[in-house]
Amino acid sequence: MKKKIVIFFALLATSMGMWAQRPNASSRNMVPPLLQDMMNKSYLPYIIKMSAEAGVFDALRDKTLTVTEFSEMLKTREVVSDALLGVLVAAELINYNDGKYSLSQTASDYLVAQSPKSQLVWLNENAPMPFREMTGLKEALFGVKKKTDKGEEMNEKENSSIGMWQDKEKLIATKNQRLKDKQTQIIIDFLESLPEFDNCRKMIDYAGSIGYYSMAILNKNSALKAYVYDLPEVCEIALDVQKDEKNFNRVTFCPFDMRKDNSFGEGYDLFFVSNALYGNRTKEKLVDFFKKANQSMKMDGVLVSNHWMIQHGKNYVSTTITELKNSFSGRPVHYIEEEILKQVLAETGFDNYTVKIIDEQAAKPRLLIAARKVKNL
Repeated sequence: MKKKIVIFFALLATSMGMWAQRPNASSRNMVPPLLQDMMNKSYLPYIIKMSAEAGVFDALRDKTLTVTEFSEMLKTREVVSDALLGVLVAAELINYNDGKYSLSQTASDYLVAQSPKSQLVWLNENAPMPFREMTGLKEALFGVKKKTDKGEEMNEKENSSIGMWQDKEKLIATKNQRLKDKQTQIIIDFLESLPEFDNCRKMIDYAGSIGYYSMAILNKNSALKAYVYDLPEVCEIALDVQKDEKNFNRVTFCPFDMRKDNSFGEGYDLFFVSNALYGNRTKEKLVDFFKKANQSMKMDGVLVSNHWMIQHGKNYVSTTITELKNSFSGRPVHYIEEEILKQVLAETGFDNYTVKIIDEQAAKPRLLIAARKVKNL
């Protein structure tokens, strides 16, 4: 325990020292990865201080909460709460098990207001003031609307990236990029290598945009038909953009809004979902989604997930802080823990995994998991 306490306060002191060395905005794009990692970690003392002020540690005193329960208790935005708790898990101040958060012993001893060992006075006196992107943390957490340059309030949807998926030019540019992307070919090769693939006849490409992956997958199986589910606006663009593709007659674009619609067909022997579940990355939401996926599939069908995971080693804290900054605009945390994903799949009738990690040395590698449906729900 003493060792953990020493490490904790040493990290605070080191981070505050680095704060004074922050680069100016004009040189930001030239900052090497190592320095950017140090820069991100220099936000940590303020994040911890603001978390204490917001009641994060007190809320978890003698409790284990899901992020939804936590957000309801503190009346915070769930997307930012999720990212904030991720930082505190990486800093070893909060534990995360089976989809629930609890205090570490260090936080319980030193960051809870009623603890006789509380160091909150010391933290308030020594943690630096916020700077750059982190100045908006408190407002983002509690849902205070940002202002535009004209002084007008900007709502969450306008301040997020959701619009890009309804922009034809951007979708075409993304299509061209995907065609050249080596990772796309790795994903297609992974699917083709599955023992079940040649016998698959009906696949769903869930939140599949304009069918980037579907078109490539169909090239590998001439008997397969694809059903691409995405927003009505995206499906309309897809019908125009993809009409000259050779496999166009084997693809059905299905207008669908994952925020409202619950049913996405049935009888699939291949269920493909890529980078679509970050907004539902909490365990309880993933369970709900994979139950529906199970019900849409044939027995022994194969579900393939392609999402970013996170490494619990080099750059772990820094990566979670980047996710926290990105969450201010409403962007969900863009990684799913491998352990949680496997737990959820097991609980929703899937087993017999095939796993591949792409770019394993990265802070956020891609995790490909194929899981077979072994039980009806």
